[in-house]
Amino acid sequence: MRFHIMKLILWLRNGKIRELEFKNNKVNVITGESETGKSEIISIIDYCFYASEIDITEKKINENVNWYGVKFSINDKIYTIARGRIQERRLSKDYFFSPVGIVPKLPKSNVQESDLKKVIEKEFSITDKTVFTIGSKNITLGSKISPRYFFMFNTQTENIIINSEVFFDKQNNDKYRDALTRIFDLAVGIESEENLILKAKISELNKEINSLNRKKTVFDKATHSFLGDLKSLSEKAQVFNLIDYEAFNIDVVLPKLKAVVTNYKEENITINIDKLNKLKREKNSLIRKIRNLKKFKSEYEEYRKLEAINLDSLKPVVAIKNAYYRLLDLPDLDLIMNVLNEEYHEIKKNISGRPPFDFNVDEKISNYEMDVDNLNMQIIDIPINDARTRNEIDKLMFIGELKAKISLYENSGNESETKNKINDDLKGKIEFRDELEKNIIDYTEQKESVLRLLDELIQNFLEQSEDAIPTYKGYKSAFQYKDKRLKLREPKAILPTKVGSSSNHLFLHLCLFLGLQELIVRQDSPYVPNWLIFDQPSRPYFGEEEEEKTQKEQKEWKDVSKTDRAKIKIAMRLLNDFITYVNDDLKKDFQIIVLEHIPKSIWKEAKLDNFFQVDEDFKNGNALIRFDIKGEPY
Repeated sequence: MRFHIMKLILWLRNGKIRELEFKNNKVNVITGESETGKSEIISIIDYCFYASEIDITEKKINENVNWYGVKFSINDKIYTIARGRIQERRLSKDYFFSPVGIVPKLPKSNVQESDLKKVIEKEFSITDKTVFTIGSKNITLGSKISPRYFFMFNTQTENIIINSEVFFDKQNNDKYRDALTRIFDLAVGIESEENLILKAKISELNKEINSLNRKKTVFDKATHSFLGDLKSLSEKAQVFNLIDYEAFNIDVVLPKLKAVVTNYKEENITINIDKLNKLKREKNSLIRKIRNLKKFKSEYEEYRKLEAINLDSLKPVVAIKNAYYRLLDLPDLDLIMNVLNEEYHEIKKNISGRPPFDFNVDEKISNYEMDVDNLNMQIIDIPINDARTRNEIDKLMFIGELKAKISLYENSGNESETKNKINDDLKGKIEFRDELEKNIIDYTEQKESVLRLLDELIQNFLEQSEDAIPTYKGYKSAFQYKDKRLKLREPKAILPTKVGSSSNHLFLHLCLFLGLQELIVRQDSPYVPNWLIFDQPSRPYFGEEEEEKTQKEQKEWKDVSKTDRAKIKIAMRLLNDFITYVNDDLKKDFQIIVLEHIPKSIWKEAKLDNFFQVDEDFKNGNALIRFDIKGEPY
């Protein structure tokens, strides 16, 4: 895939713009001191291509940037993507996109991430059919392959480039680790997308077939269960003399059992049960009447007690009226005294006379209780518990059960149709799957051929590097397909050998990735960009660049031994000659970006014509984010 970075743009918070320009068909070198922001360039490019994790330093970088941007060429089109700064350690959802490569004075959000992904996916030849045909805990079967996964074939960050075990970036991320094993064949041309589409369809059919098989199993179990129930019911029906004794045959027994449900008469048991239910209803009615009368009697007694209290309270009124009636000649008082006197005599009459109803409550309650006792005797006399009647009840209960079972079976007619449909669908999908499998191309031989070619290509770079790895001069490339790493095998040896030294590991990484890229170019892979970026290939010779180490603890160029300088020159020449080889022999474009400590004298003295220095050396105040004497970025 034709791809190269043209510019990296930082829109600073003070309104300034910081740009770095890169050239195609060149080894673009950004060189300088530690802690000047060189390694951030990989993180910024990754961030612009909608990274989902934060990997940009807050101090000096993010705190001074408003927008991050990349202008790049892809398949002869020029695009610009910019993404807003990280705020409170949260990824920005603001994106700017120009389909013609415009670099604005200040970006404004004009595109959704989902829409931007569609544009990039199209350029990476990814369609709805470019999917994972094998799932995992971290990858959903049938999900679309992201272009970001293919960038694993393009980058070598500082923590990976000399690793003895891991050769690809982001392998500490479970999703990327799973993705690498699943996209490798597609990336290097072992597998075709057409084959992937067939495999995806077969995987989908297998899921549907498994689902139908589970449904079929459920129906089979239900049918088996019903047949077992029906056999048991027929045996019980024979015990009750409802059907004749004979060997179980569903086609014969089922109609007879239906006839039992339809035609069985239960007059005796119905009469007895109806009589029993009638007596119990009468008994319950009498019990309710007794309860109500007792409640009424209690409430009436309470009423009389209250009236007696009221009578006692009115006795003084009678005494006053009799003794002082003639002495008090007050009309109003006379009226009140007469009213109270009348109320007194009325209450006295009520509580001392007959009740205000025409029956005796106690007598009524007694009569009802006698009626209840009589009903209890009648209930006991009904022959509901004798053997004959008991057998009739059991028979009736059995017929009810039989009716329910047969009804369930008859109502399952639609389910039977469903089962037949499941069998038809299952047969159809199995036949379709088998037909698709005939069209699957077996790439086993092609895979072996491609991997042999990869080892051959890697071997060429190993031979160009043999003076940098003298201990392993003459050793053969032994790419480990399963682990996706490069080992060396001594000539005529079966097993690869263990390689030591970070310098040797560096050259293994360089040779593997140059070999992979040549293979990808030769296979004309539409998924992997013709582009590489290396972060500090000279790391084994300068020492590790870590935050806890100060700049003084890093080696200066003058402190690097002649032997190590020679190895660095070999590594740089390897990259330089790769550009020439791809341009002249393979007739393709290619871009390499190198983030380094080395001085430009390395490529000047070696006459590495494909080297291009991006910006001035990152030292003496020059850096990714530069600061003037007032401390302002510019």
